[in-house]
Amino acid sequence: MRRTRSRWIALPLAAAALTLAGAGYASAVNPVAQGAGDESARTAASAACLADSTTLVGDLDGDGRADRITNPGHTGTEMTVEWGNKDGSFGEKHTVRDLVGAGRAEDAAAAVADFDNDGKLDMVLNIVEPSGGDDPSTADLAEFRPGPLNRIDLTSPDAVHSDIGDHGEVRELSVARYNDDDTPDLAVLNNIGDGMMDREARLSQPGGGLGDYDGVANGKYGESGTWAEPPAMPTDGWSQFFSPCA
Repeated sequence: MRRTRSRWIALPLAAAALTLAGAGYASAVNPVAQGAGDESARTAASAACLADSTTLVGDLDGDGRADRITNPGHTGTEMTVEWGNKDGSFGEKHTVRDLVGAGRAEDAAAAVADFDNDGKLDMVLNIVEPSGGDDPSTADLAEFRPGPLNRIDLTSPDAVHSDIGDHGEVRELSVARYNDDDTPDLAVLNNIGDGMMDREARLSQPGGGLGDYDGVANGKYGESGTWAEPPAMPTDGWSQFFSPCA
């Protein structure tokens, strides 16, 4: 895998397209399996709630049934999904890394929230093969995936490339609330090399999903640290936007 010590890496869109086509991941052009455009998806997602601080209950695939998304440790690296059944129960637990087809040597990090404020749950996904050393790897795949998502592989027909994997080796993703509006933002923990870690911010654009890297926003909300003492990541993101389940 190509690695670089450069802190700011501009990954050409053409190269990103080749990565998506050649790495064996389901691409953004795959259709949603069910429920796309169904008004019930908007209703169910807008009613998403927290079963506890690490468990979100809401409609992720747009079929009108509540699903259960669990995010142990708030890091986005161990996220699981249990699809809702007609009787209100939940099915088998699937890890996000398995659903998205991450390889054995790859790490997958995800964040779920209504990032574009359209009433549907979305996902930000990053897949990377860690360098295992001081030269950080860039992402094999980094996407913003507007909901609803395909329950087979979590793809979205409206997925777009995200620059979160261009600036370092993503280690964690967390939902955040940085600018006090009603739209979730994203915190990104990056290995940037030379023993350093950065927390970057991506601010949501109402109606337009997540924005790209912004120097002003990161000057205000970002933070640097070391591998031994990385910058703290938010752990209350979901509770900022979702109420406890009744």
